[in-house]
Amino acid sequence: MKPINHFLTTALIMASTASFAQTTVIIKTDSTVTTTVKHEKYARRATSDFGIYLGFNNLSTGYELRPVGSRFLALAWHKRIPLSVNGPTKLRLIVGPEIAWNNFMFEGNNTLVERNNQLILEAANTELDKSKLVTTQLNLPMMLNLTFRSGLVIGAGAYAGIRLDSYTKVKSEGAKAVRTHGSFNLNPVRWGLTTEIGFRGSAKLFGRYEPKSLFRAGEWPDARVWSVGLKL
Repeated sequence: MKPINHFLTTALIMASTASFAQTTVIIKTDSTVTTTVKHEKYARRATSDFGIYLGFNNLSTGYELRPVGSRFLALAWHKRIPLSVNGPTKLRLIVGPEIAWNNFMFEGNNTLVERNNQLILEAANTELDKSKLVTTQLNLPMMLNLTFRSGLVIGAGAYAGIRLDSYTKVKSEGAKAVRTHGSFNLNPVRWGLTTEIGFRGSAKLFGRYEPKSLFRAGEWPDARVWSVGLKL
């Protein structure tokens, strides 16, 4: 927990410090210079944006997941804090909360059940249309973002978060889906690494990887989460 607490504290301190930073700008009468100075003033200002992450995720275990059904979704409210914007390459700190959903849809006719405090995949007695595990998490990402003169944007950083909810959803043929909420031996705190690449003003490719298992040690096979997709 100490590295995660340090990560969250550092993000909040950097965001607070940058929000009180002031920049003195002198605007000359010449119209060309005025336009340039106004652009530099905007570049030095902390801004906010809203992003949507859409993609697919998987687990590093022997259990097969449906590629299309195992989806990732996140709604992110980010603060873009300028760190170095004087040259052709701009460096910014991206920090802000997000709500993320991981859908892990199991292949075949398997359901997730608990036996003697252990989670296992067990074949259902009836034919299933779908069987999946869904987690909802509140994350705080912190990422360094480089923007080049060409418009290419590259970002890399980390995130940490806490579980808000989790449930299984099982739907048999011709029957209503059944949701079962519970902790399912999931780790209450998760963290991971994240990266993004794309061009300014357009959708970007993203990738995420969690080195720590999704489940608590000894209560399910070691299952690390990875996700890929687009940030809109």
